[in-house]
Amino acid sequence: MINSLECIQFLFGLITFGLLLYKNKLSGMKNIIRLYVVIITALNPLTAQITGSDNIVGKNYTITSQILNEDRNIEVYLPESYYKAPEKTYPVMYILDGQRFFLHTVSLHQTFVEFSLTPEFIIVGINNIQSRRNATFSSGAKLFSNYIEHEVIQFIDQNFRTSNDRLLYGWAYGGGFVLQNLISKPELFNTYLAASPFPVFSKIKALDSLSKQSSTVKKLLYYSSDINEAVVKRGTDSLNAMFAKPNSKHLKVFYQGLHGEEHRSTPYTTLYHGIKRHFYNYPQLKLTNLEDYKAKGGMDYVYSYYKQRAIDYGLSTDLSSFAKYALARHAINADDYLEFENIISNFNGQNFIDELRLSRACEIADFYKTNQKYLKSIAVYESLIIKHPKAIRPLQGISDVYSLMGQHKKAKHYTKKAEALARVN
Repeated sequence: MINSLECIQFLFGLITFGLLLYKNKLSGMKNIIRLYVVIITALNPLTAQITGSDNIVGKNYTITSQILNEDRNIEVYLPESYYKAPEKTYPVMYILDGQRFFLHTVSLHQTFVEFSLTPEFIIVGINNIQSRRNATFSSGAKLFSNYIEHEVIQFIDQNFRTSNDRLLYGWAYGGGFVLQNLISKPELFNTYLAASPFPVFSKIKALDSLSKQSSTVKKLLYYSSDINEAVVKRGTDSLNAMFAKPNSKHLKVFYQGLHGEEHRSTPYTTLYHGIKRHFYNYPQLKLTNLEDYKAKGGMDYVYSYYKQRAIDYGLSTDLSSFAKYALARHAINADDYLEFENIISNFNGQNFIDELRLSRACEIADFYKTNQKYLKSIAVYESLIIKHPKAIRPLQGISDVYSLMGQHKKAKHYTKKAEALARVN
């Protein structure tokens, strides 16, 4: 289709050509053909059509609910690998107010998977009716909870390949509903995510009791509020005070205090960090620095992390080359050679270095040189010269080492090779 501006341009062109005909008294077949060409050219935008394809995210399903006595809609997103891996099962993320947060969750999922922060998971948006929303999550909470358990979850488990790992997310009154479900049905979900939950005060006593029950299987509660959320913040402050007591043994609790958000923006921040917290041990291990590494238990902690990661997600217990390098780099940054050697020895020294890209391997060699471990530095550089024959940095590095050792003839030899390679490059 064309717009009004294109129509005006078309008419202006015809008028202009008509004036030319009149002014120059043009006639004959040649000019009639010219007029025909102008008209066809001008009409071309009128007949052009812009085509595209549907942008579809997931599918909509209608559940005829016997519990709610009405039809209810849900949205379902299946991961990219779902039809490619027919034996695989997936965690399920249940999103209250799906009409508002479903698409955002799908976007987060794609980012998480792209950067290997979480495994793939199914997303179920449980749509709500806005005019009845607050009543659904408060006075109608028991009924709606039964609908989710016996109709929504049953529908998803019967029609899709789901694992036993379930998450429930809600915001505001939906967040209060999440807390209520944790109290009344703690076995239904593994993780309960509540953004700016409300109301809270009436639930504190029951949550306190739940946290002390020895029979309760460990669950994760992740909740948030911003400092400017008034009554919501007072409620989460009360929760924080209760959970601060040394009696919550069976409930993993994480509170996210937000700054600079508002009530309408807290759900997005909370959803991002809450999902990451649930899948906290899925990514390759990331430690802040050498002090963090030592405080958590050193290599024993590293190996236990990867062992549990393998159990939870079926992943390999092997560290990636970058994960190994990151640990070594922490020791380099701390200038702790003894810890550096301990870390390297756990990864079979040279075999680990051979896995690294050039710049990282040179960093290892440089650290050996800095600590006057010249033979080890030379060994690394020699392997890099063979592996990267067109790289100048290993030649310069080994030249520096020989120079520090007083072997200037060898140093000059490698300097000349580096200079020759630089000219070629």
